[in-house]
Amino acid sequence: MKKLNGNGYNFDEKEHIHTLDGLPLHGITTVLKVISKPALIQWAANMAVQYIKDNSSGFDMFEGEQTNFYRGITDKLLEEARFAHRKKKEKASDWGTIIHKAIEDWIKTETEPKLENEQQVVFDKFKDWVEENKIEFLESEKHVWSKNLWIGGITDGIMKMDGKKYVFDIKTSSAIYNEHFFQMAAYQVCLEEMGGHKDIEGYVVINLKKDGSIDFKRADNMEVNRNAFLAALQLHKIMATLI
Repeated sequence: MKKLNGNGYNFDEKEHIHTLDGLPLHGITTVLKVISKPALIQWAANMAVQYIKDNSSGFDMFEGEQTNFYRGITDKLLEEARFAHRKKKEKASDWGTIIHKAIEDWIKTETEPKLENEQQVVFDKFKDWVEENKIEFLESEKHVWSKNLWIGGITDGIMKMDGKKYVFDIKTSSAIYNEHFFQMAAYQVCLEEMGGHKDIEGYVVINLKKDGSIDFKRADNMEVNRNAFLAALQLHKIMATLI
């Protein structure tokens, strides 16, 4: 258990659980899982089909009489295909974690990382983007919580751009989704309750792609995103009591 200060807030790094006065808080990212993501269902199905295509060469599963040997291979292949999306997601998560850590260290210490080729390209492109847009980082990997809403999380940080202050989030996902802005609205609620950064003027998502390209979106409609998170939180709490 890692205790961050003397006001009762703690964060268990191993279990990734936020607590306040010894009681678990609702994790901000966990709350947003109540929102349906239909695109992920199709993505998982696509991963299963692709896994079979990539691993079924050398025998025909659909023609002729199968021997027990080939039937066993087929059953094993199909069983592995059921969870191919998990392996793909875990691999992508590992890649994203490395990029996030490199950026966090650079923001905090200005030390440039030495990464593998693809990851180094992504970091260098991000660094160029920061310099071109004259970004000033004010916070990085900040733990936040709200006693009123009973939520906790870790924001990627707070930055200044074009003279305005934003909560920002760095993503390595395939796209930018509305939930990313709901997430940052929750961080802002926490920041305000904690007594700091009350002059936030919007939210920024920086989506880093493996090819080095950067997708960038900014949202200024903070009230809409805050209401969306509060609606998700209400549903999350109701579902938690029904389990």
